[in-house]
Amino acid sequence: MRAVTPRIEEVLKERNIDFLTDVSAKTLSTFRIGGIVKTLILPKCVSELEEAIALCRACGNDFAVIGGGSNVLFGDGAIDVAVISTRRLDAVRVRDETIFAECGVFLGKLARFAAENGLCGLEFAAGIPGTLGGAVFMNAGAFGGEIGALVRSVPVFLPEENKIRRFSREEAGFAYRESVFQHRGAIVLGAELTLARGDPAEIARKVSEFARRRKATQPQGEPSAGSVFRRPAPGYPLARVLDELGVKGWREGGAAVSEKHAGFIVNRGGATARDVKKLIGRIQNHIEKEKGFRPQTEIRSIPREK
Repeated sequence: MRAVTPRIEEVLKERNIDFLTDVSAKTLSTFRIGGIVKTLILPKCVSELEEAIALCRACGNDFAVIGGGSNVLFGDGAIDVAVISTRRLDAVRVRDETIFAECGVFLGKLARFAAENGLCGLEFAAGIPGTLGGAVFMNAGAFGGEIGALVRSVPVFLPEENKIRRFSREEAGFAYRESVFQHRGAIVLGAELTLARGDPAEIARKVSEFARRRKATQPQGEPSAGSVFRRPAPGYPLARVLDELGVKGWREGGAAVSEKHAGFIVNRGGATARDVKKLIGRIQNHIEKEKGFRPQTEIRSIPREK
């Protein structure tokens, strides 16, 4: 007789790993879009994160790991993928010019921590709404800075190999919105960042200046998932091209291209994942017709599109 595979909720309860059921995906992403997440797992430490992943695999559950949900688009309706949140994994410590941080720390908090300790280099990240794990995974950046340039090493969990491995900056293969982790199924557990000593007043000034520029150029008052498209090449002014092509204000249902920044799609109220995907497709088709290339998206879909 074939053994019955236990339900993930039953196993999590046995292992005393916190979880919630039937959670609105709208509360888990900055887009405020999505249906109901059947199981939301909330590990309290890195070892629980590893265990949660192993349990999902043992129970035959697809899973997705999220941080701040700042570049995530949840699907409409029931979401059977087990969602593992890293938000409780936010420990940070410093030694000399090196910061050690867990994957769930928000970049704003990390940038403030660096500033308070007289360390410069993270000022560009002060206004980025995501967490360190996601930032390292996609080599997030702004205003000419990228997180990969500061990385000394990255501990990751490799589910297929069921082990932790530490990658150096060189091994991480950082490029524009790119890292080797995206191709390894790796879960970023944290990062060791090398910064430099600086004048606290000057660091604070830069943080304020970057925050002012972000507020002036990006639609911070409306739910979004940040920049939708990757540039086809570093330095390519994609937002300016989108502006020239007249896509600002384009709309599908509750989703619209921001009038403030053509690279952002915002939720004007009641937007669905279907609305967003339809609008993205329209924009891609328009760019391909007018410019001869089809831009890739930065946004991650949960469940993953097949």
